[in-house]
Amino acid sequence: MKRLVSLFFLLIFFVSCPAVSQQYAIEQYLNIRGASSPEYSFDNSRIYFTMSVTGTIQLWNVKEPGSWPNQVTYFKDRITGYSPNPKRDLILVEKDEGGSEYDQFFLMNGSGTDLKMITDPKPKVLYGFGRWSDDGSFFTYFSNSRSPYFYDIYVYDVDRMSHEMIYSSDHSNYPSAISPDGNLIVISRSYTTYDNDLFLLNRKTGEIKLLSTHDNFNDPAEFRGASFDNTGKKLYFSTNLRNDFFRICVYDIESGKTEYPELSYQNKYRDRDLSGMFFSHDRSVMLLIVNDEGYDRLFMYDLAGRKEIRIPEQLNSSSITAIKFSRDNSKLIIGINSYANPSVLYEWEISSNTVSQITYPSMGGVDPASFVEPELVKYRSFDGLEIPAFLYLPKSGNLKNLPCIISIHGGPESQATYGFSAVFQYFLNAGYAIIEPNVRGSSGYGKKFASLDNVKARESSVKDIAMLVDYLNSRGDIDPSRIAVYGGSYGGYMVLACMTLYPELFAAGVDVVGISNFITFMQNTADYRRKNRESEYGSLETDTEFLKSISPLNKVDKIRSPLMIIHGRNDPRVPVGEAEQMHKAIIDRGGNSELLIYDDEGHGVAKMKNKLDMYPKVIRFLDKYVKNK
Repeated sequence: MKRLVSLFFLLIFFVSCPAVSQQYAIEQYLNIRGASSPEYSFDNSRIYFTMSVTGTIQLWNVKEPGSWPNQVTYFKDRITGYSPNPKRDLILVEKDEGGSEYDQFFLMNGSGTDLKMITDPKPKVLYGFGRWSDDGSFFTYFSNSRSPYFYDIYVYDVDRMSHEMIYSSDHSNYPSAISPDGNLIVISRSYTTYDNDLFLLNRKTGEIKLLSTHDNFNDPAEFRGASFDNTGKKLYFSTNLRNDFFRICVYDIESGKTEYPELSYQNKYRDRDLSGMFFSHDRSVMLLIVNDEGYDRLFMYDLAGRKEIRIPEQLNSSSITAIKFSRDNSKLIIGINSYANPSVLYEWEISSNTVSQITYPSMGGVDPASFVEPELVKYRSFDGLEIPAFLYLPKSGNLKNLPCIISIHGGPESQATYGFSAVFQYFLNAGYAIIEPNVRGSSGYGKKFASLDNVKARESSVKDIAMLVDYLNSRGDIDPSRIAVYGGSYGGYMVLACMTLYPELFAAGVDVVGISNFITFMQNTADYRRKNRESEYGSLETDTEFLKSISPLNKVDKIRSPLMIIHGRNDPRVPVGEAEQMHKAIIDRGGNSELLIYDDEGHGVAKMKNKLDMYPKVIRFLDKYVKNK
């Protein structure tokens, strides 16, 4: 009892401490955790979600909103996905080992017992879940089991415990929607990062039909998020076909005609990407998420009349992390976060219009009042292109001559968005400014904007960062001599490119799993990724000299400032050799480089024990070479 009382008063102490004067440790921020990826059990008696309480992402559940969570999976490594069967007390779980991304499938009952692997763990073979059939008798998935270079489509029959290849071609194929009767399956065939096609497979006849006829070479387009209506005669998806932005398309399977319905959200957000489509299990209700320059806008429609349904104000967040309908369509889970809290799950009972909080975040003893909300700013680049960015400024201390971290997202077809970042909040509390630009090539701003860094225009996006430094210098609150550049994956390449092309602009850099040499990257990246990456960066057969010219490794002698390089030993996307060769080249020239390699990680650092090792080292590095310069 005394211990509980002590914990109570300790909590009161943290809540009452004035945020502006409290300096929290990075370990506290790393222990800020929320819940994500919610799912209902087949009978709606349990709500599942994922959390990283144990240091890796595992599966948890609660019986009702606000009840004590129960851990369901106990793997050594993270789970990468899961999906409950819609009709049985059965859950499919996906997981890899050591960040390898070669996922395997496991089946277990709803309590986590009777666990069994149902895939063959052959070297460099991966499996990716598609969807369950409505009756729960089978699920679809893709795998490169036949060839390391391509994905084929399979079904797993639950009763027979058997796998069957149902479609094969020398492409990257992904299973999508399944018709209500289980006979028709939509297949997405990806050619590049910005072009794919949808096909309709008839399981009974074996007939395959192209649904998305378009000029793949001169007018590439994407088709996403397919779902059948309740009759199985119409197909909903989003596309940017003959349009700069994603919008809704309805395809009539019998006639082959397409319709682009006008919905109320388009009154204000016509020139914005539709980024998410979600349907109730009876296909009577549709939720849409619109990407409004990195802020989420949520809309709900009755499909029969296409009338908008009002969403409770409490759930209208600018950052939506999850959408999930109950099996009986009476309830809806919406995950939301903000600059002030990680993902929290809420349940909306639609008929009574009541909202209940399902999960409660762990705040690590950090007062949320200390957190900083970003401001969306825009600046002009070298050619007049407007570049958006999220700017964070510290709440207290000396607000002039601030050290600044430029954080560059990966992708490149990705986007910095409004939301929560525990690491950002640590640096802000420590006195740094942070800015996240969405340079050309980022998604969320239309098809044309996303294509502006393709192949020969690669280094134009690096110029956008140089122009960002000019913008920061013009503000008057940033110290131009104390600017660091920080990024992961493609953002890691951008760090290296910035430090080789514009070495005078940056006091230091932190490269996490970045590309240093496009030749060795293309030669060594996983076989199933190579063709897709060539469409973005260039081909080894036709663009060798260009790839050499944009590789930071070939300009390593230009680097003037300290560089920290971080990588996972098992990274299948950007192999660890990219980090090792860059570090060696800098050291051989007498430069300043620190190298961190984690043997049990892949494309990034996911495990808490490694984050607790990595981030204090990153902080000491940046404090030494940037903040305290």
